[in-house]
Amino acid sequence: MKTLLRRSAEPPEPVYQDGLLQVVRTGHAGRLALRGDVDASNVNRLAGVLSAEARRPADPQGGPGSLHLELSDLEFMDVGGCRLLVHTALALFGDGERRLVLHGLAPHLRRVMRVVGWDRTPGLDIVLDGPYGFPTPSAH
Repeated sequence: MKTLLRRSAEPPEPVYQDGLLQVVRTGHAGRLALRGDVDASNVNRLAGVLSAEARRPADPQGGPGSLHLELSDLEFMDVGGCRLLVHTALALFGDGERRLVLHGLAPHLRRVMRVVGWDRTPGLDIVLDGPYGFPTPSAH
């Protein structure tokens, strides 16, 4: 959780947790970090978490904004998880051209997204976090 986690002595409270996956807020609305594995056993519950987070206001003055996911601690994601990311991006884009921004997606998953063509999904941004957490352009 390099780039989006708040700096605090206490670990953030999980939004969702099972034996394989933990989802935590990073200290900002619209920013979640995933740790562990996404597979058929938890993808539907993760869909509910993402949907609920997408409805939360991004800031006190405005409505919901982009949804950012920190995925650098994600160890495994099956095709159902990849499909969930695509569907979430499409739903956000259809709701006022909002974005799903993926940070720290593993190289093999970026490759899957590119080969299948999902990296060109409207509303989906795949970024690589550079030094000090500044985003750099996606490497496809």
